[in-house]
Amino acid sequence: MKKWLLIMGAIVLLCSGTLWFVQYRFFHVEPLDKTEAIRHIETIYNGHVTQAKKQGNEYEMVFTRDGMTYTVMLDATTQQTKDLKLKEAEGQLLLTEAQIRQFVEKEYGDIESVVLTNSIYTVRVEKEDKQKDLALDAYTGEILSEKNVEPIERSKGVNVINEQQAIKIAQQQLNGEVDSVDYEETADGGYYLVEIETKDNEAVFQIHAVSGKIMSVTWDEEH
Repeated sequence: MKKWLLIMGAIVLLCSGTLWFVQYRFFHVEPLDKTEAIRHIETIYNGHVTQAKKQGNEYEMVFTRDGMTYTVMLDATTQQTKDLKLKEAEGQLLLTEAQIRQFVEKEYGDIESVVLTNSIYTVRVEKEDKQKDLALDAYTGEILSEKNVEPIERSKGVNVINEQQAIKIAQQQLNGEVDSVDYEETADGGYYLVEIETKDNEAVFQIHAVSGKIMSVTWDEEH
């Protein structure tokens, strides 16, 4: 009887050892090393890792994507990620358009337009009849790139926006009777002054003769 118990015990131990070996050999996952962890994060987030620091069995990663900076925690064994955060938003605010204008005007002259896309301001400036587009970091104001803008070719006295189109643009803002339309020639293409009157309001719209952009609106306060 004791002999059979010893044989059964030996079989159980042998099976247990075999099972452990199979699990370890074929199912055990080695933790990612630093290089593998960086490659994993760059693959799943389609970004670029700039910092990687190991804390126990996890990596704290910093990566950039589309001009934004993020932090994320990666489990080295399970390869699971957690605590994904936009790093810049934690302690830094976007600069306002007014601050960007102040930065740019001192160095580059008159500002034509300011557009914010993600974390990049695109500012079109004009100096000595030349235009260029500046790309600025929306958090720091750092100028990332400059690109010259080719001038629009147009014959003297020929307007891209005609008088009727200028009236239509003005009436989209104030639907009323047209009192007058005047055209003023300038170096950058000229503009229309369209005066619109309704029962309650009266305004003069300054409309760029090339782009059709409303440059200014002057309301008659006494109307």
